Amino acid sequence: MLLVALLFGGLAVVIAKLWLENQQVEVSQQVTPQPAMVETKKILVAKKELRFGEAISPEVTSEIDWPQEALPEGSFASAAEMNKDGTRVVLSPISANEPILAWKISGPGSRASLSSLVSEGMRAVTIRVSDTSSVAGFVLPGDRVDVLYTREKDGVPSIDVLFQNVRVLAVNQNADEKTGTPIDGSNATVELTPVDAQKLALAQSTGGLTFTLRPAGSMDTAPARRIVESELVSNAALSQPGEVVSESQKELERRMVELEAKMKQAQSSQVAKEGTEEKPDVSDTEDSLPTTAQITIFRGLQGTEYTVPLDAN
Repeated sequence: MLLVALLFGGLAVVIAKLWLENQQVEVSQQVTPQPAMVETKKILVAKKELRFGEAISPEVTSEIDWPQEALPEGSFASAAEMNKDGTRVVLSPISANEPILAWKISGPGSRASLSSLVSEGMRAVTIRVSDTSSVAGFVLPGDRVDVLYTREKDGVPSIDVLFQNVRVLAVNQNADEKTGTPIDGSNATVELTPVDAQKLALAQSTGGLTFTLRPAGSMDTAPARRIVESELVSNAALSQPGEVVSESQKELERRMVELEAKMKQAQSSQVAKEGTEEKPDVSDTEDSLPTTAQITIFRGLQGTEYTVPLDAN
């Protein structure tokens, strides 16, 4: 039994070895598939960060291979192709190793002017600003702001949201969007539609303008309503429209004066008829006196009118 076991054990080892060697031969004979070749094309990129107004020369650019199927629109194959009709300058900041695209640079032989930053169908309009109205100088080119309009009408100051999500093109004469430090600006240039540009120019001459800085990338539209001076209280429920209150007070005072005059007239008639035996006829006087009055009760900002009876005596 021992000899038979050793015989079969040796036979199993030989068979296993032959099978493993056969498998290795088959694996070695298989052809390893080569990765598919990706067609590439040269594309022009920036060697370093390029700022607004900087000329694009061959020294600040380089050419790299880029998948031909994924070429960005408006790219250039070389600096010679880009500048064949004239030197171009940067209009929108370009980072290092970023492809240089046509919409980020000027036309051949052009300069970095503000007109090249204005979108199609829009207008650039400049307004006066101060440290306070421009968020302490932190409103920079490329930011988005809301424009507030302050004015005084009939002696009642008010403030409205004039425009929302307005793009700032330049502050003073600086249109570089890479500016990182606050700008002590005396004027700001914003991008608006032609009609909104007219409104902004009119608002500047009739009231005060203030910027509120929006979060980066924010596209929300906040509910806009007029704020008047009477609402400048700690509790909004205590505020009342000043015009409504003043008109109600004037109407109440007028009615009180009329009522007092009629009561004095009735008293004078009664004194004149004293001492006579005939009972004074006060029916006419009572008929002439008002029997009701209108009062207005305000609950917060909502006013409700009530008709209440008056005691003739």
